[in-house]
Amino acid sequence: MLVWTGGTVVLAPAAHAGTVTPTVHCSLPAGQGEATGPQQMSVDLSPAIVDPGGKVHAKVTLGPSPATSGLSLSNVPTTPSIDFAMSGGATGTVTVTGPQINLDIPSGKPIEIPPYEGDFIIPADASGPISFTPVRNLTRTKVLGSTYETPCDVVGGGGSIGTVTAEGTAGHPATLTAPTTAVRPSTAVALAGSLWTVGATPVASLCSADGGGCDTGKFVSGTLAISSSGELTGSAVLAPAGTVPDGSYLVKVGDGTKEATAPLTVKAYQPGGPRAIALSRSGAPVGSVVQVTGSNYFQDRWINTVGLDAGGATLDDTAVYVKSTPDGTFSVDFTVSDPAIAAIQVDEGNDPATVLTTPFTVTDASATLSAGAAKVKPGGTITVSGGDWPTGAAPVAALCAADGSGCDSARISGSTLRITADGTLAGTVTVAGSTPRAVYALQVTAAGAQAVTPLTVAPSFVVLTPSAGPKGTAVTVLGQGFAKVATVSVVGLRADGSQTSDPARTKVVGLDGAFSQTFTVNATDTVAIRVREVLVNPRTETAAFTVQDGSVPAGPSFALSPPEGPVGTAVQVTGRGFAPVATVSVTGRTADGKQTSDSYVTRVIGLDGTFALNFTVRDPATKAIRACEVLVNGKIVQQSFTVS
Repeated sequence: MLVWTGGTVVLAPAAHAGTVTPTVHCSLPAGQGEATGPQQMSVDLSPAIVDPGGKVHAKVTLGPSPATSGLSLSNVPTTPSIDFAMSGGATGTVTVTGPQINLDIPSGKPIEIPPYEGDFIIPADASGPISFTPVRNLTRTKVLGSTYETPCDVVGGGGSIGTVTAEGTAGHPATLTAPTTAVRPSTAVALAGSLWTVGATPVASLCSADGGGCDTGKFVSGTLAISSSGELTGSAVLAPAGTVPDGSYLVKVGDGTKEATAPLTVKAYQPGGPRAIALSRSGAPVGSVVQVTGSNYFQDRWINTVGLDAGGATLDDTAVYVKSTPDGTFSVDFTVSDPAIAAIQVDEGNDPATVLTTPFTVTDASATLSAGAAKVKPGGTITVSGGDWPTGAAPVAALCAADGSGCDSARISGSTLRITADGTLAGTVTVAGSTPRAVYALQVTAAGAQAVTPLTVAPSFVVLTPSAGPKGTAVTVLGQGFAKVATVSVVGLRADGSQTSDPARTKVVGLDGAFSQTFTVNATDTVAIRVREVLVNPRTETAAFTVQDGSVPAGPSFALSPPEGPVGTAVQVTGRGFAPVATVSVTGRTADGKQTSDSYVTRVIGLDGTFALNFTVRDPATKAIRACEVLVNGKIVQQSFTVS
């Protein structure tokens, strides 16, 4: 600081520095006991004059501590700090923390910390000379993956090691608010405030209730920021429960110029019931990944998951580890890597009292595969499904010759295939546009599982639903790849290729080259159904149909859930027996059959003739809900609905 006096530049006086040798009492970590004895402390404070709320720099030199180590340790990450009690122009406690260093600690000799430097901020309401008296040293060391604290409290002797004078003004003090209810370790603590230094970087630390022992390491990350108007926003994430014990603290935020504190209570999650575990699958083939979940565990604890053989012996190579969350739950992916696995065992922190075991069966890798309609155009996409696949594996599709040979993944231009947690294969595959017309085998491989299913690739084709049934069966004929707006004729064929006695049906092809039409099979000598374009190419496609004994399948039907409810009820409408790929329209109906004021809902029917949708009843005059096929056969079904 420079002070102008009568045109002469006068340097501000250096702050008073001093040395004291108080008696300190050290509490050693890891059950090593306690130590008491003298320790010299030399501190140099600067500048001598500082604005209220301003920053003070401290150089700290400590003599050998009465604490010793029973082991010789090398390159131990160590962070020193010292607390000072203020008196005179300000009261309270401030902390100087040095940078982390790697320290060699000899066995049986007093531990000596090299000199270090750090800053602290005096209160914004400070005024006049402030005296600083050491009250505690605190050393944090990291050994074998854990952090240990060695506090050395001043219990006798000592005194002030220096003074600084607070003069001038640093503006209004910053404000800080923190949650008033208890927060859990490992969670984000929302902080807010105003009157902070614009452009500065806020840093959070956690202090003891008296304001000492402040440690930025008690927060592992954060999103704190200061806006252009000086508003503090964001949060700071507390360290795990082993680092931040339950208790009352002060959270301190400093931006390099200003500083503020707020009380904070930390309380770790306490289980509300017995521990419980669950598996996403009770059995799976080797290579699968099973999700193991648990609840009612202490937070931030290591959860050990391992496979057991039939005799209860641990299969060490199967072990996986994960930490429990702040809400006492965990989730871990367990790989079925050993065919001998007969059970899965979970424990908390290797505590035998917490062991839970659940049976598990290693199954054969007998994956199944289906390609839906089993027909697709070159460049077309088809839905694929299956079961008993190894979870956690990435499925890969290829197109093979009909006998399963010559598999080529390049003939599959796209895939959305995935395997769910229960081993279900789902998704689509897209056949390359250059694929020649032929009957192929679609192959899917995932980990050690593999399956094939027939797949016909053709520019045009027809699919029958169903492809077999008794006399009188209404067959939905679905066509793809026909000429747009052309008329097609649908007839039954005998074994010699002649037309059956069933009357022909006709249909206009849509702009997408597809159509759907119902054809009733009454002729018992029917072996196939043929579709032919009329007055165009004529393009012809045929699909086999088998006439069976028995009665005609039930017609279209649908159900409402719930069948009654107040205005505003969302009713799930499910139907079956409709034309595949046709569009169904669902409407509300009044007592005289007229459409209600409610908006209609449409849905494209699946290849299996089913659909599901939600219809919201808003018109109190609704007495029924009706489903009707659009532009196909005009099938209509209706169910009563009661507005309660």
